[in-house]
Formats: sequence, structure tokens, C-alpha cells
Amino acid sequence: MATHAIQDVVNELEHAIGNEQVKFDRMTRLLFSTDASNYQIMPIGVTFPRNTEDVIAIHEIAAKYQLPLLPRGAGSSLAGQTVNEAIVMDFSRHLRRVCGVNAEERTVVVEAGMVLGQLNQQLQALGLMFGPDPASADRAVIGGCIGNNASGSHSIVYGMTADHIKRLEIVMASGEKVWLDAQTASLKQIRALVSKLVAQHQDEITARFPKTFRTVAGYALNKIDPDDVNLNWLLAGSEGTLGTIVTAELKLVKFRPATERRLAMVHFDSLRASLEATPRILELEPSAIELMDAFLLDKTRKHAEYSRYMDFIDGYPEVVLVVEFYGEGDRELSSKIDKLKDKLTHLGHHGAVTIAETPQQQANVWTVRKAGLGLLLSQRGDTKPIAFVEDAAVPVEQLADYMDDVADVVEREGTTFAVYAHASAGCLHVRPLINLKTEEGRRQYRNIAEALTDAAVKYGGTVTGEHGQGIARGEFTEKLFGPNLTNAFRQIKAAFDPDNRMNPGKIIDTPRMDDASKMRYSPEYKVIPLQTRYDWTDDGGLSGAAEMCNGAGVCRKENSGTMCPSYMATLDEQHATRGRANALRLAMSGRLPQGLGDANLKPIFDLCLSCKACKAECPSSVDMARMKAEYLAASYDINGVPLKARIFGNIHRIDKIGSLAPRLANFVLRNPLGLSIAKTLGLPTDRPLPMLANERFSKSTPRTQNATAEATLIIDTFTEFNHPEIGQALLRIAHITGLKLNMMRLPGQGCCGRPAISQGLLDNAKNMADANVRYIAAHIPDGALIFLEPSCQSAFFDDYPGLVSADLRDAARKIAERVMSAEAWLADQMTDQTLHWDEQSRHILLHGHCHQKALWSTKHTLRLLRAIPGAQVEEIDSGCCGVAGSFGYEHYELSMKIANQRLLPAIEKHPQAIVVAPGTSCRAQITDAGHNVWHPIEIVAQALKDTSENLTRS
Repeated sequence: MATHAIQDVVNELEHAIGNEQVKFDRMTRLLFSTDASNYQIMPIGVTFPRNTEDVIAIHEIAAKYQLPLLPRGAGSSLAGQTVNEAIVMDFSRHLRRVCGVNAEERTVVVEAGMVLGQLNQQLQALGLMFGPDPASADRAVIGGCIGNNASGSHSIVYGMTADHIKRLEIVMASGEKVWLDAQTASLKQIRALVSKLVAQHQDEITARFPKTFRTVAGYALNKIDPDDVNLNWLLAGSEGTLGTIVTAELKLVKFRPATERRLAMVHFDSLRASLEATPRILELEPSAIELMDAFLLDKTRKHAEYSRYMDFIDGYPEVVLVVEFYGEGDRELSSKIDKLKDKLTHLGHHGAVTIAETPQQQANVWTVRKAGLGLLLSQRGDTKPIAFVEDAAVPVEQLADYMDDVADVVEREGTTFAVYAHASAGCLHVRPLINLKTEEGRRQYRNIAEALTDAAVKYGGTVTGEHGQGIARGEFTEKLFGPNLTNAFRQIKAAFDPDNRMNPGKIIDTPRMDDASKMRYSPEYKVIPLQTRYDWTDDGGLSGAAEMCNGAGVCRKENSGTMCPSYMATLDEQHATRGRANALRLAMSGRLPQGLGDANLKPIFDLCLSCKACKAECPSSVDMARMKAEYLAASYDINGVPLKARIFGNIHRIDKIGSLAPRLANFVLRNPLGLSIAKTLGLPTDRPLPMLANERFSKSTPRTQNATAEATLIIDTFTEFNHPEIGQALLRIAHITGLKLNMMRLPGQGCCGRPAISQGLLDNAKNMADANVRYIAAHIPDGALIFLEPSCQSAFFDDYPGLVSADLRDAARKIAERVMSAEAWLADQMTDQTLHWDEQSRHILLHGHCHQKALWSTKHTLRLLRAIPGAQVEEIDSGCCGVAGSFGYEHYELSMKIANQRLLPAIEKHPQAIVVAPGTSCRAQITDAGHNVWHPIEIVAQALKDTSENLTRS
């Protein structure tokens, strides 16, 4: 389409739905050119409808210009359903209302952009939930669940999404809005056609449709009664090809709390043994049977965050079946577990069986299982366990034989595979390890797909049990259904969409699944070489680190964890970890004209808080904080270093100068003249800058080192210049408890380099890291290195091993092993002491620092605080505070929006509580919001009584 014509479309769309809801720029289009599949197709543009009227307007304008349309939710599709050369309608930002709930009739009316997990959170208070539970429920939207006919782990109880649809409201290609049960002229014609086709092809429908309830291939003619046509069955699983769903009335089921569930993890030494046992276990009527293989379990063990959930695994099994039962109480649940054990004994099973009873134990199991996709893709390098034959489903009695065929086919092609998911439904997610950047990989991709499609058909199965056809499997519609039913599908598509503009090329008339022009990675894929500051060897370079993002969109979750704070506040794809990783990959693969110097990258990375939550919470461990620093350094090489970066990246030097006359410096900082100077320099003024202490902390510390000291405190910039009282509190604790502690100011400009890292001044940061590592290795060869500031600790623990010069990497790794927080050290050291405490009642709320939560957890801080007699300690589910060093000063409004999502409301619920936070930025945010806050060390110091008896070890 000509450029001037596209501009006409943009103008009309902006007039109809607002300028901010229309994005046809290159960067936005690129970010929406991928989903969680292997495909990449540039859309015409992206729109963000706010209501049904906007959706109608988009359809009408697209019809006028004969442009295709693509409704999209979270973009977590695995087969390429949500990428196309079309105008994308992103429902995930605005159309998110629950319009009404009828608890008595167990129904809900909801807009298509509502996130399934959030809907269930709201329904839980009524004792209800939506039955199907796809693993992506924390970001998948209702419209996407319907369009894909999602199911999940409990499909043997709840079936599929189609089974829970009461009514659907759609916008048709022309812009006509209808409820599908309405008696409009257009719908009457469609019903008549569908009735005729079903009657005409009844024998073939019976013969050709898969013999498993888990199928979303084609259009569901097998569900249609020709005498009473219910069009809902056709829209479910239609992948946006028939119309755009805007509202749904859904049926609900009873919510089952953990007290009404129990899990048994049955360990097997072979895949076939587990699959042969599955039909027999189904005789006991479990609510779910999920499979996890050794490959997935191994990836989980190696993941810093998810490994802590692995206590349900005994040893190193080849396969684990997670068998879940529902029951009304402990007696019924225990009885069902006993029957399972008896059944297994009868089958000759000799492996371990572990049980998850408590809510936390069960949550751990489901956390690992639902992270399966991302955990598999934490595989480093270009050879990945990819999705393309991952969704075949066969009758469960045939599953063992089908998997034997899978093993034979994959072995014949010279590779291996991982497998997990829904054994109970005969739908195992098989992921062959393939490198799509090679000709051999492309050949394997084609050959395995064709062979396993044949195998699925042979066993009466389907190519897709829940993930849909998209591009990966649409090519095989005719192989599955034959030419007559495929032509019937074509007639149904034409009846709904006469001009073939609704997500064309899906389900029928699909491009070849290995069309290189539509692949994200192919033998033609090339990366621009880059000289990096960090060592990215293990990732295959910076590009390999960016490519670790598989597009699953776990970073789009909104109400749990910390990742990704800027997305949670904006709901903007470019501000999710996925958006940033995509942008970096696109720049490095030549899709952006100026590469890493491209101006479009700056606003994307500018709102990254470098919180490191993605490194922990992303199952693929995408470390965006480190990538952002590397991107900034590369962009400075091209465009120069901005003044703000120089100022914030050298805050230790500025503080040192200010500390020569701290009262004068503070006066200038808060004086109108100082604010005017700050504005002239382009510095933020919405938030007060940190005040300098009257005296530096090091002035009050011992000048001599104690040779018998058990640890060394690394004095950070903030303790030294801004908050010496925290260091003093630690010294008080050491004095009372008799602990021996040395103090050390860092030789590398007196700073760990964290501000420089955050600002992308990596050459400067590297120099500081080298100096610090050399000094510590030479002068403090052993003993714990303890920290009061988590961001300083994380620099030593997480950044130094990859940042220092090559000859210092071994030393940096050894130093990282000695690093610990002051809370962790005290919790260990004070365990064997008889101490005297001020035993007043205390309600303590802990807000953990992002780096702390991502890299070493808050457990040691909690353990120390809970050692205080009379202390009731509660960790806030608070996410990120929103300050993150300079971010909260440069982006004040967004910073406050982040804080007001969870952190500040949680504090305001408990006005009498003592709020503690180890992070300097976190305390600044809480203080600026009008609340008192302390470092955990200060509270411990306050609670300890200073008596001579406290110097006696027990």
C-alpha cells in the first residue's frame, strides 16, 4: 500500500480513536512483529482500542481501505497466530472490565482484554473461578483464551474454553457488532450455511475429526448440531479469523482452595513407564496428571529463582507425573492418595512418591510446572527446544506408542527432545532441540513436523490440543481433515469474512511453516558484531543474551513479583522485558537503521529500572539490567555521554566534594538558586535530592584493622556520606554482641561502581571493579565481606565476575562467594548467643530491595528480624519501590505510580507498623511519601539491650 494511502488510514484512525491509540511507527510495528512463536511478520500498524466503539471504528476504516485485521492479547501464542501483515488491535491495554457477575447462576460478563488470572482473583472472593487454566493465565486475556480455545492442566475436569462460553459479542469484518445468538440477517445466513455443511459432511466429520476431546484444529464442526447451530463453537479456536471478540458471557465453576487439593509426585525411571501408568491412574479420577521430564527438571535445578521450589523432587528421576486430586477434606484426600499408592504398587512401580499437602508446597509444584516453557528455553546457545510439534494430542491410551514414534523420528533427524505437560489429556508438549539458524535446522524443522503430523493422525489424534494452528500447523489442515472438510472450513471463513481480511492465512490457506521470509531465525539471520564491556561468552554474545527471550511474555504479569515494574505501570509492550529484549535483538540484527545508536531505543531503555527482577523471575533468566548497561555504553560510543549520566554515574565524587562543607551543600541543594542550577543542567527537581550527613561514617570508624575480625564491612557511598547512622547501628550491634568487624572504604574511587553501571559508564565501572577486586584479593584474602546497601552488594556479587578484566575473573568469582548482607551475617553470628532484648511488641513490615529479592532473597533479613522477641514480621508483597537510583528522580511521576500500585497502599494499611527497607532508594521513596522507615539493622540495634551480659557467648 502506498505511503500516502497509509497516512490516510492513520489520519482516519487517529480522528476516530485518538492519536495515542494509533501507532504506525517502525519501532512499534517491529515490537508487534513477533509473539512466542518462531515467526516474525511486520504488521501494517498497531491500535489500542479503548472500548467497543473504537473496535467498530477500526473495522470500518480497515474495510474502507481493504486492509487485514489482527486482534491480539498478550501475544503469547506459540504457533504464530498473533503475527500478520495486518492492523493489530491490542486488547490488553484498555478493554479489561468485568461488566457483571451472577454468583447464583455462576456466570460473568467480561471484556476481551481482561487478563484471566486477574479475573480469577476477583472471582475467588465469591468462591468461583473460570475453569480452564492455561499456564499463561497471569497474562493471557479472555479474548485470546477464546480465540485459541485454551484449556490447561485441569482439562479432564473442566474441558476447554469452548465448554464454558454462554454468549459471545463480536465485531464482524464489516464493523457490524452482534451477539452470536442474535437473529440478524447476516447471522441467519451463516447458521444456514453451517447447518447445511454439517449435515452434508456428517459421515466425514465423524471419520476425520480427531478422537480426542483436546483438539483446536480447524473449525469445530464436530460440536455443531445442524438443527440448533451454536456459533460459539466456531469462534472458539478460530484465532481471530472469523471476527473480533469484544465481550464474553462465561460460565464459572467452584473455586478449589489448596485445602481441597492434594498432589502426588510419582517418580519414574522411563518415559514409557510413566505413560503406560497414566491410563490406569486416570481410573482413580484425578483432577490433573502433568508430566515433567529430566531435561526440564535439570533446567529448573540450575535456575537461581526456580531451584528453590524443587523440594518435591527425590533424586534424579527420568520423569515425574504430578497427580492431583480434589476432595472435600483431609480424610477424603488422604484416602485418594492411599488408593493411588495401592494402584502404583499393583502396577509394579518402585519409584519415589512425594506428597504436597500445604498451600506453599502445592504452589511450588505448580510454579515449576507452569514455568516449563521458559525454563526449557533457558538453554544457552542457538540450539533450543523449540515449539512447532509441541501440541499434538492423541487418545491417552495411544500416548505411549505415539511417544515411541516421536523418539524414533527425532533420533532419525539427529537430535533429541524435551517433553512436559498434560499426560492426563494425551497432550504432551514435545520440543525437539533445533538450531533454526542452520540449513540442517531448517530441514529438521520440516521433516519432524511432517512425520509427527502423520503419527498424530495415525493414532486418531490432532496436531494441536490447545496451542492452535497458526503458521506452524495451519499448513497441515488438509492432511488432518481431508480436502472436503478443508473446503467446508473455507466456506465458513468466507461467510464470516467475505474479503479474507480477518487474520488471513491462519487455519486455512496458510503459508508454509518453514517459509524463511516469515521466520524469526533462519540461515539468513545475521548479527552485527559488537565489542562489549561485560563478558557474554556463556550467552553466545550480547545478541545471544537478547535472544534468550522467547516471547512467552511472563514479564507482562501485573499483580505479582517485581518483574517488570515499568510494564505494570504503563501496560506498554515496549516497557516489558520482552519489548526491550526484542528491541535489542532487532537493533543487533540490522532491523534498525542506526543499530544500537538508533534514537528509537532510548525511550525503551530509559524506563528500565535495572531492578534485575527479570534475571530471577523470567524463566529464561533474561538479565535486562545488564543488557541495558551494555546498550547505554554502546550508544555513548556513537552519540556521546549525556551530562546527566556523568553526574548520576559519579555521585560518589560529588558527595565527596559536598562532604567538605555538608551544611552548605545541603543548603544549596534545597535553595531556589540550587534548584535553578539543577534545571539548567537538565537535572530533575520534582523529588528532593538526598541530604549529606554532617559527618562521614568513616570518621567514626576504627583506623586500625583487627587481625581476628570475623568479617569486613564494605562501606558504601550512601552509608559513608548520607546515612552514617546505619553504619553506627551495625557498630553498636557488634559492640553489644562482641562480634569483631573490620571496616573498609573501597580503593576504586571509594565506590563499588553501581551508579556508573546503572548509567552505562561501564569503562569507569570496570576500572573501579578492577581496583576493588585487586585490593580485596591482596589484602582481605578471606572472611565474609558484608554490605548494608543491597545495590552495592549486587555489584560485587552479580556484576563484577562478568565486568572485571579477564585476569581478575577468577578472583572476582571467589570474592562473590564471600559476599553477604549485614543481616545474613548477623543472623548467622547471633544464633549461638544469649542476648538481652527490649521485648516490646513490634509489628514490622519489610520491603525487600529488588536486587536482594532477585539475587539472594529476603530470607536472612526476615530471620534476623524474627529473632527479636515480640516482633511480628511481615514481608510486603510490594514489587519495586519505583526509585531505583536516579530513575525516581528522572521519572518522578512514573516512579510514584509504581509505588502506589502495591508498596504504599500496603504501608498505609498498617499505620502503626514499623517499616523497614535495606535499600537506600526504597527508603527515600517511602520517606518522600510521608512515612517513617528504617534499615533493618537500625531496628535490631534499637531492640538490643546494651548490658555486659550480652558479651557472653552461650
